[in-house]
Amino acid sequence: MYQFHLSVTPLSPISSVMIFNRETTAASHRQSDTYRVVPLRTRRQPRQLTMTTFLSMIFFCSLALMKTNAFAPIHHYPSIRGKVPIVTTSALFTSPFAGSTDDECLSNRRVFLIHAIAGGVVSIGIPQFSLPAFANEGNDESIDPSIDLPKITQKVYLDIKFGNYKPTRLIIGLFGEVMPRAVENFQTLCANGSYTGTSFYRVISEMSIQGGAIGPNSVSGKSGTSAFDNGATFAPDNYKIKHTKKGLVSAVRGVNGDIDSRFFVQTESDAGWADNRYAVFGIVLNEGDEDRKGGGMELVRKISKVNVKPPQNVPKDPVMIVGCGLVQE
Repeated sequence: MYQFHLSVTPLSPISSVMIFNRETTAASHRQSDTYRVVPLRTRRQPRQLTMTTFLSMIFFCSLALMKTNAFAPIHHYPSIRGKVPIVTTSALFTSPFAGSTDDECLSNRRVFLIHAIAGGVVSIGIPQFSLPAFANEGNDESIDPSIDLPKITQKVYLDIKFGNYKPTRLIIGLFGEVMPRAVENFQTLCANGSYTGTSFYRVISEMSIQGGAIGPNSVSGKSGTSAFDNGATFAPDNYKIKHTKKGLVSAVRGVNGDIDSRFFVQTESDAGWADNRYAVFGIVLNEGDEDRKGGGMELVRKISKVNVKPPQNVPKDPVMIVGCGLVQE
C-alpha cells in the first residue's frame, strides 16, 4: 500500500488531509483506488463545537445586518457589501463536517442543523429597519432635486488640474435657502482660497469623487476644517435633499455626524444609500468660461475614471485643486 498526501488545505478549522490508497493484490495484479479523509489530530476536539457555534453567530448576525442600511458605503467600499454572509456561509457549511471521529462529525452536523433552522427563522422574522436616524429621516419635507431643484443662491468655482489636462473650472451652485449654514461654510472656504492646494483624495468609480480635506492629513482625507469657530466641525442644517441626481455635492461627515470642509460629488443618478446620512448643499453646473471648456459633469466623469491605489482608492496621479473662489455675476 502506498500513501500520497494530496491536499492539506480544507476550509475547516480542524485540519485534515486527503489520503490516496492504492492497493495491489498479488493474486489478480489489479489495482483499486480509494480515498478517505484522515484527521491530523486523532483525539477529540472540544473546540469544534465552539467554532461551529461561533461561526453560526457570525453568519446570522451578518444576515441581520444585511437587512439594515448598515452597509451604506461611504467611507466607502461597496465591494465589501454582501461578502460577510458569503464567507461565513462557506465556513459554516464546512466546519461541521470536520471532526476526529464519525460521531463528532454527526454531532456537529446536528448542531449546525439546529442553528440553521433557528437562525433562519429569526433572520426571516427580522423586519427591514434602519440605523438611528439623523436630522430628518422620514421627514415629509424631503426634496427630490431631479424633480424640483432647490434655488441656487450663489455659485463658486474650483479650478482642477490632473494628468495631462490643463486646469479646468468646475462651477458649483449652492442651495443657500435650504442649507444656509452648510452653504456659508463652503462659500467662505472657496472665497478665502482654503481649497487651493488640496486634492480629490478618494475616487470611487460609478459612485463619487471626494475632496476638500484641509489640514495635516489632507492627503488621506482624514482631516477637515470648517470656516467657523477656528475650524470646528458643526451639525448640518438638515438632510432634506435626496441623492437622486448626478452632480449633487454633499458634505462628508465625521463619525459624530458633524461636517467640515470635506465634500463629495455624486457621479450617478441614484445614490439612495446616502439619503439621511449625507447633507446635500449644492450641484455641479454645466457652465464655464471660454478659456476653460470641458467643465461640469464631463470633468467629474474624467476624474471618476482616473487610476486609483487600493484599498483607499487614492488617485495614483494627484487630482489637485489649484484655485477656487466665488463666481461673480
